[in-house]
Amino acid sequence: MSFRFPRLRALVERRYRGRLIAAALLGLLAGSLAILPSARELDLRGIDYLLPLRHAIFGPLFPPAKSDVVVVAIDEQTYRTDPFSNTPKVAWTPYYGYIIDAVNAAGPKAIGLDTILPTSLDRPELLLGYDRPFLLALRNTADQGRLVMGETKLSGQVLAPYPGQIIAANGQDNVRMLNMPMERDDVVRRYLSGYKTEDAGHVLSFGAELARRAGAKPPKGDEFIINFNTGAGDIPVYSMADLYACAAAGKTDYFDKAFAGKVVLLAETLDIEDRFRAAKRLDWNEGASARAAPARCAVAADPKSFATTLSRRSMPGVLIQAAAINTLTKDIALREPPVAVTFLVVALSTVLLTAAFLLLPPVTGAVVGIGAMAGELVGSVVALHDLVVAPAPSLLGWALGAYTLIYAYRFVIEDREKRWVQHAFRHYLAPALVDQLMDNPDALKLGGERRWVTVMFTDIAGFTTISESLKETPEKLVELMNRYLTLMSDVIARHDGYVDKFIGDAVMAVWGAPLEVEDAERKAVEAALDCQLALEAFNRDVVGDYLSSGKVGTRIGVATGYAIAGNMGSAQRLNYTLTGDMVNLAARLEGANKEYGTAFMISELTAQAVSGDFVLRRLDRLIVKGKTEPIVVFEVLGRTGAVAGEVLDRLAAFERALSLHDARDFVQARSLFLELSPLDPPSKVYAERCAGYLADPPPAGWRGEFALKTK
Repeated sequence: MSFRFPRLRALVERRYRGRLIAAALLGLLAGSLAILPSARELDLRGIDYLLPLRHAIFGPLFPPAKSDVVVVAIDEQTYRTDPFSNTPKVAWTPYYGYIIDAVNAAGPKAIGLDTILPTSLDRPELLLGYDRPFLLALRNTADQGRLVMGETKLSGQVLAPYPGQIIAANGQDNVRMLNMPMERDDVVRRYLSGYKTEDAGHVLSFGAELARRAGAKPPKGDEFIINFNTGAGDIPVYSMADLYACAAAGKTDYFDKAFAGKVVLLAETLDIEDRFRAAKRLDWNEGASARAAPARCAVAADPKSFATTLSRRSMPGVLIQAAAINTLTKDIALREPPVAVTFLVVALSTVLLTAAFLLLPPVTGAVVGIGAMAGELVGSVVALHDLVVAPAPSLLGWALGAYTLIYAYRFVIEDREKRWVQHAFRHYLAPALVDQLMDNPDALKLGGERRWVTVMFTDIAGFTTISESLKETPEKLVELMNRYLTLMSDVIARHDGYVDKFIGDAVMAVWGAPLEVEDAERKAVEAALDCQLALEAFNRDVVGDYLSSGKVGTRIGVATGYAIAGNMGSAQRLNYTLTGDMVNLAARLEGANKEYGTAFMISELTAQAVSGDFVLRRLDRLIVKGKTEPIVVFEVLGRTGAVAGEVLDRLAAFERALSLHDARDFVQARSLFLELSPLDPPSKVYAERCAGYLADPPPAGWRGEFALKTK
């Protein structure tokens, strides 16, 4: 693009140069933070979420039959099956020996005991010689170089097999530590390659030693990242109860098929102990894994009795040991990228996205950001499939952070002028209308729609007298009116109303347009009552500074019905407003208050919607000016439960008098109205009206209506 105007070119170049510098700085910040230890730890946690995605895209790493490790499980069914049932576990050692011999005869590469028996019955004072079958099985397996027994270190103390078992296993060289390291979120993702001894030597861990005996190279470093296989039953698990019965039945073929050439782990898989959360936790389904277990030999599975009833993310520790051994025997350990690579990948990604966000509008930027995050996520899954732990959380986090930071910056700084224009229009249009017009510019056209609305008119009582008293100081009059109108507008807005217009000292407010308002009639009446309360405080705290009388009064009219709402005016100037009979009715009711000495009058449709919430007085059957049919109008005296008892008593007496009035018993009606009139202006009006009817009775078809002569 060429620029004919040097100043414009310089402005554009400066603007884009500043944006590129901002993108570069944010990229450097992102890359620098991504190589911090805490960020690297967070990226490692991303494995938990990438494993299910890898499975969805690529499937399992290998089928269960190709697993180098199988598990002999001391499961719940074992505890419930003879000869294990009703036998103390310490007395199971002959059964262990029987199963170890049967498994060892099948030709496994190694056998690991991931269960610790720290006590024994084989003692002179108990049952000397009881453990002999077990000890012989240990010795036989150890002599073939296949046996590894587990021990664990807890709180500084080592929990090890009973000394006689260690001796039978040819000593400490065949005992290894079972402990697994956990991250700060208590999830197992890494596995120890080995540990240091008290004499500064180095000994392989339980899983690493079993993998070495299966032919794997000892791992480098102190630990490695486990590459968990996915899918149900990825590690074949055999029930000890079934294997015991199978061995007793002499079915050696089953053992040969299951254990030949495998690393066999013997361990408990109960619901209550030796369970951990691992990186596979989001892909772990205990019920599905149980259903995918190998076919049984002699004792049928009983899922109705022994299937897990819990849905949880923890898994038996032996399956984590098995995953670690498979990781070593198949040479598929995951690795983190070098620090420099992590820095470059995160920094470059953030720079490119930041530059895009600085150039694009928010919606387009969001689409680009979502697309970039999807690409980063897929790339991270592919990298995991290739044994690399990509910094997915850092990439995704900085993509989201860059979007938030850049558009917040643009909103605060670059879009300041746009916000100023919007703010200026809010001084002329209702905020709801401004928002609606921004979302739908086509709404700015002539026309309208029929809507069910509630309209309120308020007007200052005696405004002419007020303006006359302030004619020498018009600025005070304007200031007083502005404060009064602000007060009324704030109350209306709190009750979800829209101020349609100010007409001198009058306010027209609407509920139900331009936006729908739930429970509009009640909110309008609530707003009117709160306007009266606010005006009391206004008179007490403000009006005295302007008027010697120290008081401003207001009259309110509210009506409900259908009206035409929309943008009305000329092609050059539009005004959103309402028109229709019910709008005129609300204005007439406001003015009708003068006739009765009341302050707040509502129409019959409004009264029907709010009668349970407020104390209402049927005031009249009124024929407003310009109409021929009467409407029932009501005075609102207050909220239900908040009106004084003497007022309610007067209201009951008024209703009795009004019934006599409607029945044309003007003598009795006038008498009751006169009793009420000293404290009740409407009663005074009716007393005078009854006197007139006594002198000049209404026509025969009269039903209590009264024609209002003024607006």
